[in-house]
Amino acid sequence: MSNTEVPLESPVPDRWEEGSVDVDGVRLHYTRTGGDGPPLVVAHGVFDDGPCRTPLVRTLEGDYDVIAFDARGHGRSDAPDAGYGVADRVADLTGLIDALDLTDAILLGHSMGGDTVLATAAAHPDLPRAVVAVDPACLLAHNEERRDENDESGVDEDGDGDDPAAGVRDQILWWHDHSKAELFEADEGIAGHAAAGDRDLASLLADARLRVSPNIAAVFEEGWLDPAERFPEITAPTLILRADVDERARDLDRERVDLIDDARLVHVDGAGHCVFRDRRETATRELRAFLDEV
Repeated sequence: MSNTEVPLESPVPDRWEEGSVDVDGVRLHYTRTGGDGPPLVVAHGVFDDGPCRTPLVRTLEGDYDVIAFDARGHGRSDAPDAGYGVADRVADLTGLIDALDLTDAILLGHSMGGDTVLATAAAHPDLPRAVVAVDPACLLAHNEERRDENDESGVDEDGDGDDPAAGVRDQILWWHDHSKAELFEADEGIAGHAAAGDRDLASLLADARLRVSPNIAAVFEEGWLDPAERFPEITAPTLILRADVDERARDLDRERVDLIDDARLVHVDGAGHCVFRDRRETATRELRAFLDEV
């Protein structure tokens, strides 16, 4: 693959506006579709940024004013040394909503972003019109903890005891040690999307990997929302779209999601962690059906 085949810029439509807001001294960048529809704020996963959600934003822009923002340490937002805990991420999201004067917003997040929107709905029950969490990190972490508790040996199956945050830093530094063209060949995920013909998405992901700061490894040190403690505080209608997991994990998911008064849990058959990328039509249909009711 020659360098000339790799897009130099991510294909974000010119019709969308870009801007930034200051939240307690941290500049947060966002992309916004505009329009007369209700506001829908999109929070991305831990290695992505706002533009990575472009395929989903394109799907929704006809009916919603979609705002896809870069979390601190990601994309074109600032990357301070600290401030990556759950409460910090909630404060950043609510600060963005206040700065843009959004009312009755729908909050949608994937992975880390799913954790963020659920935590925001718990801390500020009257803020969101509705919440959509796509394979939220807090449920993944909860299921892993329950598996560890039920492991009579008490020994990590991998036996390596590695620090997850250190691994995250190493991964980010590895990305930063490569050019965008090199990532199109060297990074398995990016190369896979390119080989499958989705070069625009591969370009968006490569840009995000090159922009993400090693400081975001602190997210893994700080941890995730505690579903048992915080899910009962969520009052907004909530949709949780989960990956296709075994029945034991599904039972654990149901146990936690049942703590939310008005929640719908959907396991998307055949989907991995990136639910919308893996099963876009099914996930979009479930999302639309939910949004049509709120």
